[in-house]
Amino acid sequence: MNGKIASTAVTLSSPQPPQANPKQPQRISLRLILVVPFVLQIFAAVGLTGYLSLRNGRQAVNELASELRNEVSDRIDQHLDSYLDIPHKVTQTSANAINVNGIDLQNQAQLEKFLWKQLRTFNIDYILLGFENGDYTAAGYSSEDEQRITFDIVSPQMQNGSNHVLFWETDAQGNRTRVIDDGGPFAAQNEGWYAEVIAKETAVWSPVYNWLVEPYNLAIAFAQPIYDENNNRIAVLAAEQHLAQISHFLQDLRVSPSGRVFIIERSGLLIGSSAEEMPYKILAGTPQRLAAIDSSDPLIQATAQHLNQRFTYLSSLQKAHQFSFELEGRQQFVRVTPWQNQQGLDWLVVVTVPEADFMGQIRQNTQTTIMLCLAALIVATLLGILTARWIIRPVLRLNQASQAIAAGKFSQTVTENSAIAELNALAASFNQMAKQLKDSFVALEQVNQALEGNNVDLENRVRRRTKELSQALNNLRQAQSQLVQTEKMSSLGQIVAGLAHEINNPVSFIYSNVPHAREYIRDLIELLALYQEVYPSDQPAIQAKIQAIDLPFLIEDIPKLLDSMEVGAERIYELMQSLHTFSHLDKSAVKAVDIHAGIDSTLNLLQNRLRAKPPQAEIRVEKHYSQLPAVECYVGQLNQVFMNLLTNAIDALAEVRKQADKQPTITITTQKTPEDQVLISIADNGLGIESDLYDKIFDPFFTTKGVGEGTGLGLAISHQIVTQDHQGQLYFKSVRNQGTTFFVEIPLQKSPPASSLPRLV
Repeated sequence: MNGKIASTAVTLSSPQPPQANPKQPQRISLRLILVVPFVLQIFAAVGLTGYLSLRNGRQAVNELASELRNEVSDRIDQHLDSYLDIPHKVTQTSANAINVNGIDLQNQAQLEKFLWKQLRTFNIDYILLGFENGDYTAAGYSSEDEQRITFDIVSPQMQNGSNHVLFWETDAQGNRTRVIDDGGPFAAQNEGWYAEVIAKETAVWSPVYNWLVEPYNLAIAFAQPIYDENNNRIAVLAAEQHLAQISHFLQDLRVSPSGRVFIIERSGLLIGSSAEEMPYKILAGTPQRLAAIDSSDPLIQATAQHLNQRFTYLSSLQKAHQFSFELEGRQQFVRVTPWQNQQGLDWLVVVTVPEADFMGQIRQNTQTTIMLCLAALIVATLLGILTARWIIRPVLRLNQASQAIAAGKFSQTVTENSAIAELNALAASFNQMAKQLKDSFVALEQVNQALEGNNVDLENRVRRRTKELSQALNNLRQAQSQLVQTEKMSSLGQIVAGLAHEINNPVSFIYSNVPHAREYIRDLIELLALYQEVYPSDQPAIQAKIQAIDLPFLIEDIPKLLDSMEVGAERIYELMQSLHTFSHLDKSAVKAVDIHAGIDSTLNLLQNRLRAKPPQAEIRVEKHYSQLPAVECYVGQLNQVFMNLLTNAIDALAEVRKQADKQPTITITTQKTPEDQVLISIADNGLGIESDLYDKIFDPFFTTKGVGEGTGLGLAISHQIVTQDHQGQLYFKSVRNQGTTFFVEIPLQKSPPASSLPRLV
């Protein structure tokens, strides 16, 4: 209470009616206050609902389109892997059959029968065999009848010196029956598959090529050289696969109603697409490969153009990319994925999905939602107006009666006939208030005289009571901060100790079983080596498995793997020991402990913050320990002090860690003083503390850190633990731009607390 008010007698007079004030701001009608916020809330809810509906729809579309593109790309990759692995298998098995089974390449009948059987065995379109001497024999399915096999043969010995290729019809047993066409002069050495093998002298894929005659098949062949017993190349064997099947597969894929899938080479030329077009065009009777940017399909053409703009060189694409672009104002989602196989093919699979394929129903649902919300807005507005009118009428009567009372007419009453229970109760309370106000006005006159003599005594009592309450509030804040921090550390200690105990069991199991695992694996490796010595024969399946798993590397790497497991188990064990040392669930009891062990366990827990994390450098810790006897203390509380001081030192070095010309360092020193005290100092070479903050460092809830980075209880709790619980001292020394040193000084032997107040733990 203010002294001026307390020393002045209360002067009462009859209330005067309110006077009109020309400068008074314009008041707002209660009807508007009731209706407008209600309408605004409904309007905000409607707008937010519509916005969230549209945004969630777009997000769902993006996720669905991404999943669809990923699934389509995976299916295409699987199909390409299986379909284009067939030529490689055909050439491998055919070459092995020629080398192992002794197929006589000079025996034309035997050769034709062999190629006919290979063609029937594998899902391949053509098998071609070109000889160095100009002979050529190929077997493939007729373009007119896909079930009929024909032979393409060039043999000057059979054709009176002619090098024309003759197309032979075959019967059901693979025997030639009659010549159905003369293809004219032909030399296998001029074909791309043959020339590619000659140039690289190894098995290789040919470039993608078109047949020069109808039906102008787009094809690719895997070719392999054939050598005689003297390692002289005598022929080139190739398996040709038509690529039209890839387009058929892409057209059968269900992407979206207007989505497109296409496959291109790194040069941008089409391999196949889901569009109804050929991957080539006929110019002057000659087929020419079609580039994706020249496609007749607008979506494929636009996607290819955007790819060329986004990636300067398609050959630089080494991983899958997802992006979007706009075509005629509509969003298009694109995924481009590199596809490669072990034999050297390197293509790009592109999946384009228009957003409009998914957004139609979502937009319709959003429009429906917005219309329903607008209808709800209109209904809510009408209800708000009617409700406001229903509430305003009794309130207006109360207002008129209150104005009359303000004018000194205490006999005013309000009729209690409202249908609203609260307003009816308010009217009854108003009537009772008017009566009590009249009685109180008379009583106040009598009280006024009595107050004049008691004001001074009342003021003194209020001042004394205020001082007592202030002191009690300070004591309560300190007790509360200590209780919160202590309970927090107690819970954390229980959790850490329990977790350390639970983790020790599986770690001990792993660590104890590593030697046995090492012995068992060594025995298995010795047994495997013995098998290799006893059975030295080279079985293809075993040799292939050895190469696939890289057996020598496994034998060499397994001991290293076990060593790594053993080192990791040891590291986990060390961390668990540090956590156990730091937690000390029995911290409420005084114990004689090694101070250095507590400091080291705290440092071990803070190793992650001490390590280098670019651009922050590593913090070097220098320890200067003296020979100290066991110190009687509350172990858990003292470890909490070390944790708070070391954490503050690490935070103080944040700016120094970014400087290249200064090594961030924390120096820890311990020593015994002549007064049988233990002095621990923790120093950093940070920026130091501003001098105007010295008096606030140990205040509760004071912190220089940003919001969310600290509570301001660390140093306050540490100061209380050292000074009250251990009858010691906690102080600091700081030099600007040179660093700060905190000193903890506690007695070797714990004495009873000096304070008569109970200690909170």
